[in-house]
Amino acid sequence: MARIHPNTPIIVGVGQVVDHWDGADAAGAPSPLGLQVEATRRALGDSGAPAKLTALIDGVVVVRSMLDSVEGSKYPFGRCANPPASLVEALGLNSACCIYSAVGGDQPQALVNEAAEAIFSGDVDAVLLAGSEATAAMKTALKKRVKLDWSKSADGAWQDRGLGAELLSAFEIANGLGAPTQTYPVFENALRSRLGMSRDTYAAMMADLWARFAAVARDNPHAQFPEAKAADFLSTPSRENYRVADPYLKWHVAQDAVNQGAAVILTSTGAAKKAGIDPEKWIYLHGYAALHDQAITDRPDLSRSRPIAGALAGALAMADRTVDEIAHLDLYSCFPCAVLIAAEALGIDWRARDCTVTGGLPFFGGAGNNYAMHAIATMAERLRANPDDFGLLLANGGYLSKEAAGVYSTRPKPDWKPRTAETGQDAIDGAAAPPLLRETTEATVETYTVTWKRGHPSRGFVIASNDRGRVLARVRTGHRATLETLHREDPIGREVRIVHENGVNFLEAANGLARPGPAKGLCARRFEHVVVERDDHILKVTLNRPDAMNALFSAVHFELHEIWDEFERDPDLWIAIVTGAGDRAFCAGNDLKVTAKGGDLSMPKSGFAGLCERFDRTKPVIAAVNGVAMGGGLEIVLACDLAVAEERARFALPEVRVGLYAAAGGVQRLTRQIGRKAAMELILTGRHFDAAEALALGIVNRRVEDGGALAAAYALAAQLMENSPSAIRASKEALNKMEELEELEAALAANPRIFGKLMRTRDFAEGVTAFAEKRKPEWTGA
Repeated sequence: MARIHPNTPIIVGVGQVVDHWDGADAAGAPSPLGLQVEATRRALGDSGAPAKLTALIDGVVVVRSMLDSVEGSKYPFGRCANPPASLVEALGLNSACCIYSAVGGDQPQALVNEAAEAIFSGDVDAVLLAGSEATAAMKTALKKRVKLDWSKSADGAWQDRGLGAELLSAFEIANGLGAPTQTYPVFENALRSRLGMSRDTYAAMMADLWARFAAVARDNPHAQFPEAKAADFLSTPSRENYRVADPYLKWHVAQDAVNQGAAVILTSTGAAKKAGIDPEKWIYLHGYAALHDQAITDRPDLSRSRPIAGALAGALAMADRTVDEIAHLDLYSCFPCAVLIAAEALGIDWRARDCTVTGGLPFFGGAGNNYAMHAIATMAERLRANPDDFGLLLANGGYLSKEAAGVYSTRPKPDWKPRTAETGQDAIDGAAAPPLLRETTEATVETYTVTWKRGHPSRGFVIASNDRGRVLARVRTGHRATLETLHREDPIGREVRIVHENGVNFLEAANGLARPGPAKGLCARRFEHVVVERDDHILKVTLNRPDAMNALFSAVHFELHEIWDEFERDPDLWIAIVTGAGDRAFCAGNDLKVTAKGGDLSMPKSGFAGLCERFDRTKPVIAAVNGVAMGGGLEIVLACDLAVAEERARFALPEVRVGLYAAAGGVQRLTRQIGRKAAMELILTGRHFDAAEALALGIVNRRVEDGGALAAAYALAAQLMENSPSAIRASKEALNKMEELEELEAALAANPRIFGKLMRTRDFAEGVTAFAEKRKPEWTGA
């Protein structure tokens, strides 16, 4: 029989804890340190020799928390300044080498690899690895206004390994990549494309995979979300399973709202014998490997992962095992593609065997960087129950960036030696990367995504390529119409136009503003609530909600934001005219019925109507007021450069009558344009006034007969077009500078704070509710 070296590293104790705290009792709230302490005590107890094992521990490594992994994180309940030393003190351990890990979901397995090597070399006797997340407790406490204190910290020497290397390049961040949920779709959609699947077919496959993971989590006593979820639920958008980023719904991604802790203790076979730890508890690390990848846009094939394939192959080769000899798998499962790519690299059918021992990050729980510690602990328990089996674990960090794999068994590992080198890393580092384009060009889409926020598209990008290289391009901020089209269509394999501006690549809509797009053109955007028409160099913008008196809500603001953006950028458009559909209203302001029902209240950065906080316009906009211009409707008129009004037009800032105030610039602009006393009367009384008074006050330039506003606006535009467009733009820029110096923008910047305070009053709720219920409000002044 082969000799087992007394320094052969083994796992001798594992512990896990989960807490479903509901916020009812502050004293019972879990904390990150408390979860680590409890998991460690369980790991010590699991060894069967807790006192002797405690005395052996001379290395303590805490896996970095997620709050400490993101620069600029807020700590609502304080921060432990030295996590490993604090754990040592809480456990009453002897002095130990203390380390706080780097960022990454690969860390638990990578730390096992490192600890095994240190134990074998004799540098340490026993190593405690621990980590936890109490994100669920933090969110619950904030929601229920429960005060917690997580600031307890001990002093002591420690090594803080920091955030590690940047995982996204400046080029990638500038052009649309960012959080994991908006970046992993790069791989997901690239894989779908390579597999030749439709979006529906791929969604069904993801749901099938995840339903199997959820079934495992259901039976796991340490799972945060132990409920089976059917494939039909997982593949269908709903209130409980809302869109996150194409192709993901909520339950497709790691769920971070967990209270979980896990600990693993390693020592040597020789030390374990002296401590009297039962050999049936021993788990051998038969093989391991770790690799990392290049920046995302430098990777030649976005549908595969060289580090995943290399780490898995390296760990199996070191263990002298094939995948067919592996009975238990835990493939990192932050997103479906991580599992699918790993299963493909192993050459296994995920439909024929379980790929998780825990239930995965969406269902067991996405315990931040520490998830794989739970997988290792669960794997150890599984292998002890099946002592002839082998288990394989893959831990992933970043954006398929860092991979660590391990092969485990209760079977002894004769002649164990550390790895000498990662032979696959040189091949990854030396692979040719596609040239990255920073230019206006046309290219064919490789992959893409649209991310969602509160049921609406928020961001989007494409990665495309041509014979000169690869280009990453994002959709302009707030361009919901283009985002909706990108979501609606399947752009992969289709040609798009990219425009490079000021160091950033932007995806162009296939149809220029108010021009028909190609019959099958990508991103031929559509506007649901606004009609745009071209007449030579004039753009006519019609608010098209006549049944609601052209009142606006979030979706309309974002449509107008995109329209005004494109109007400014289009060199063939010199002047715009804005008017309302029908003969009753120009715009009745904010749609309070939507507000009263709790509808989407989000606003583009350019403000109400995409216009009222747009301070850099260089082209004139004329308001053709063909009826009621109340509240936000009047604020649009005030934000325009010129205005004509029909006799029937009626104006007001009536917000104070419904518990609001004119927060889209009405207070400031009206005061500037007509003087403080005259403006104060209109603002504080909310009274209506007619076109004649509007002309007298200087709010409009011309008063015309009913039905004549549009013609008068065109006549005024024709006069402007007799002059130099360049000179007009220069005049606008000079006026913009004057407003800047008078700090109009700064004045409007205070509105969110003031309006936010107002929204928390009883009068605010009463005003919009009374309006929706068509009754007189009952004010309380509170």
